[in-house]
Amino acid sequence: MIFVTAMIIGIAAGLQRSAIGSILGAALISIAFMAAVAGSAVPPPLMTLFVALGGYNLGFIGYLVTLDALERRRA
Repeated sequence: MIFVTAMIIGIAAGLQRSAIGSILGAALISIAFMAAVAGSAVPPPLMTLFVALGGYNLGFIGYLVTLDALERRRA
């Protein structure tokens, strides 16, 4: 579920077409993980952060590849 949610966030960051928006998305995922570590008695595994960042990147790159394919098809 974390992976799918992060993919959706990556797609949403790609839709903004802003470098600041894409950087901010990855930063907010990391900040949310740090807040979970700080506020939890038992810290979550670090692998969940890697899964979330991987999902974010996959969603963002998937959006860019799809956009490129549609642009080539249009031309």
